[in-house]
Amino acid sequence: MDKKFSLKSLAFPIYIDMVLRLATGLINTYMVSLVSVDLVGALGAGNEIFGLFVTIFNFLGVGCSVLVAQALGAKDENLALRAIHISITFNLILGLICSVLVFFNSEILLEILQIPAPLIAPSHEYLRTIAVVFFIDAVAIVMAAIIRVYGFVKEILFISIVMNLISIAGNYVALFSPFGLPFYGLSGVGISTAIGRIVGVFILFFVMIKLAKIRLNFVQFFKFDLSLLRKILSVGLPSAGENLLWVAQYLVAFAFVAKMGEASLSVQTIYFQISSFIFFGGSAISVANEIIIGRLVGAKKMLGAYKQAFVALKFGLISTGVFVMLVYFLSEKIMDLFNLTPQLKELMRPLFLLSVFLELGRTLNIVMVNALRASGDARFPMMMGVIFMWGVSVPLGYFLGIHCGIGILGVWLGFFVDEWLRGLANTWRWRSKKWQSKRLVA
Repeated sequence: MDKKFSLKSLAFPIYIDMVLRLATGLINTYMVSLVSVDLVGALGAGNEIFGLFVTIFNFLGVGCSVLVAQALGAKDENLALRAIHISITFNLILGLICSVLVFFNSEILLEILQIPAPLIAPSHEYLRTIAVVFFIDAVAIVMAAIIRVYGFVKEILFISIVMNLISIAGNYVALFSPFGLPFYGLSGVGISTAIGRIVGVFILFFVMIKLAKIRLNFVQFFKFDLSLLRKILSVGLPSAGENLLWVAQYLVAFAFVAKMGEASLSVQTIYFQISSFIFFGGSAISVANEIIIGRLVGAKKMLGAYKQAFVALKFGLISTGVFVMLVYFLSEKIMDLFNLTPQLKELMRPLFLLSVFLELGRTLNIVMVNALRASGDARFPMMMGVIFMWGVSVPLGYFLGIHCGIGILGVWLGFFVDEWLRGLANTWRWRSKKWQSKRLVA
């Protein structure tokens, strides 16, 4: 069953979903900080690696959602169903492989990140625990992407609420030992996360089958159509490549910060979550816009798709501008919420000012990247990622942050330059209209 929707009807539930996920991360960080500030860095290290694998799982979700959106726009429901089955099967296999890889090599991955020795043990416990359910995350990511394309964004929001409540309740039990229970630490935090994921994937199946009326066929999961998989990967792989470039860039930057000491590492972990809150308004609009543009391109309404991207960009910049100024003026109160020491506050203050300018560039970039992906033109943003993330952001972050001794601010200045340069390049690509020849459906 297909729904009618607009940018507003899609973006608002997606935004609330993103905020709830971030709020859960912030609550988790806050709860852990009440036990030990050092454990915040350990939690952040485990989540960096988890984020890397989520990006890998996302690549098929992106490719599948773009193909399904274009197929629905072209009124080809059979093509959409075939894409759904092959994507779920492929991501399940990929997730199982990654679960095994991380479970048996978690310490090596943490050492690569140059995590300080005192944080290795708790990070290791947490990472091994959540690695067990990587395959569930892999399937859930594809299913959520599919359900959004069919317009059931409020249902995804409900599932997110359920998962977050389970996670928060479990963390309380793990960290604060109610009713005389033992202290479980970060391994307990990982277990509560895993339980939430398991419950979530069952609800996703219910929404797909009962509400979206997507006709899943057990036999179809074992049929591999290579030509169809190539279409999905033609968008999914470059999208994953671009996202992996960003995650790898961030991990390298994280390693730069880790070399600066535990104080800088804690600031990086906390401020990254704060910056995500600023960015989510524009990001939600870009995700909603991707669904709409995919359908317009599938229906061969190219002029409508072209104009739609700039409508989304206008609202994205307004949204980001409002949030970034709100966070800037409340910066002292926000730092107080995390019980930061004067040393940590001194490190974090310049990042609030930089974000006023950085986040607008990031919004420009993400809206245009998602528009290009939705049209099937995913290679160009990946190439821009290679040039600007690794040719500009990483070397500039090292030069300013470590060589010049500016510290964590120098690393974030590298992010600032990268986001603006990529945003301008991707906007030029959209205005050129070369993406119109990249349509995936006949």
